[in-house]
Amino acid sequence: MCRYRVHHGRWRMDGTMRKIGLVCGFGLVGLWACTAQAPPPATSAATDSSVGGDLTPVGDGALGGGGDATSADGTSAGKDAATPGDSAAASDAASGGDTAAGKDTASATDAVAASCPQAAALLDMTTAVGAGDTYAKPQLAGKCENGQFVVTSNGMPSYQFVPMTPNALKPQAHAWKITTSPVAAAQTTAIPELGLVGFSVAGLPFYGPNEGGQPTAEAYGDPIYNGITDGCNGHTAQNGDYHNHALQTKCLTQAAVSTKTPWTLAAEDGSKPSPIVGFALDGFAIYGPWGCTDAACAKPVKFHSGYKKTGDPKTYAWKAYTYTANAADATVLDACNGRVGPDGSYRYHATEGFPYILGCYKGSATGAGAGNPVGGGTTGPQSCTADADCIGAKCPQGSKAGCKCAQVPDQTSKVCVPQCKANADCPAPPGQAGKCMTAQGICEKPAGGGPPP
Repeated sequence: MCRYRVHHGRWRMDGTMRKIGLVCGFGLVGLWACTAQAPPPATSAATDSSVGGDLTPVGDGALGGGGDATSADGTSAGKDAATPGDSAAASDAASGGDTAAGKDTASATDAVAASCPQAAALLDMTTAVGAGDTYAKPQLAGKCENGQFVVTSNGMPSYQFVPMTPNALKPQAHAWKITTSPVAAAQTTAIPELGLVGFSVAGLPFYGPNEGGQPTAEAYGDPIYNGITDGCNGHTAQNGDYHNHALQTKCLTQAAVSTKTPWTLAAEDGSKPSPIVGFALDGFAIYGPWGCTDAACAKPVKFHSGYKKTGDPKTYAWKAYTYTANAADATVLDACNGRVGPDGSYRYHATEGFPYILGCYKGSATGAGAGNPVGGGTTGPQSCTADADCIGAKCPQGSKAGCKCAQVPDQTSKVCVPQCKANADCPAPPGQAGKCMTAQGICEKPAGGGPPP
């Protein structure tokens, strides 16, 4: 059964073809489409034929919180101005006085960090406890190549899987490419209403701070507020894709990798700046909530979201929170949930409050909202062979003019899709207008996620 979701950009059926059937969701381009993609074997490293060169599995025990990603001006964004207490700096200091073998290891680690600090931030999955005895172990690899940070992952959590939706956990074939030299854009960009926004240092995708349109009682609601995520703020979508809606540092450290229930670990105490916990699709790094407001960094501070709850986030989360800038308080982040650090480079922070990770993109994102079905629900358009299969309940919710069986581009599959003759026929969340692609008789929808400031 294919899932009908509203994504950033136009309507598109997108997803994966697995042995058990077809699963679909909406992507960024203009037509309905499903992609055939087999999950990686449990025993093989995650790879993708579209990624040039060999990827190095993350298996260096010294890799952990890591340094900052390359800054907007192309220079190394030095761990909150290279202040004491950064994870990478602490690891380097600990290597002093080691044996010759230890020095070799430290040198190799330093070389990786210098040539590709983004890859150095990825966690070592060789010691992972894994989701459970019946699940594939997590696989994660990354490298920098031709100005891009290339990451592949099978999308399996390093910790015990706790079902929070009816959807079974399944290995994926994630392959992401982001720039190693992110630049702040002239204007911010809305994150996708649903779908991929970035990925964590554990190789898990993260989505925005709202769910999809089902169930109706929690339509487009805040999944954290509604309590439908596990202890590390993740759950599975219909295609078995585990993803996070918030990032907790204690779930994204090397210690967490070898812990069955990392959500029971102690939270950061603020004695040092938070490590990198993920990367947005625009290339900017995401840190935990603690950081520095000056180069000396005598005392790290905890950064906070500028969004305040002004409504009920059980439904339509973006309408339930209002952002207010506070120039007088350096700990309040901008509308994208980020700031410029003491070294002049931009970075996001994962926060306890909405929007939890990103409120918008500061830079130019690629692939946003594409490649994965979205949300944790169970309803959506169904596979079909003829228009007669697309009647009544088989039509996607909101199909005002009914639906028809449409050929999915470049595939053999057909699905029931909403049809239209005019914009008024097209489904869209309240407050947004649908648009009819009259040539195809299919509806598209404007971008929707967190509105840029």
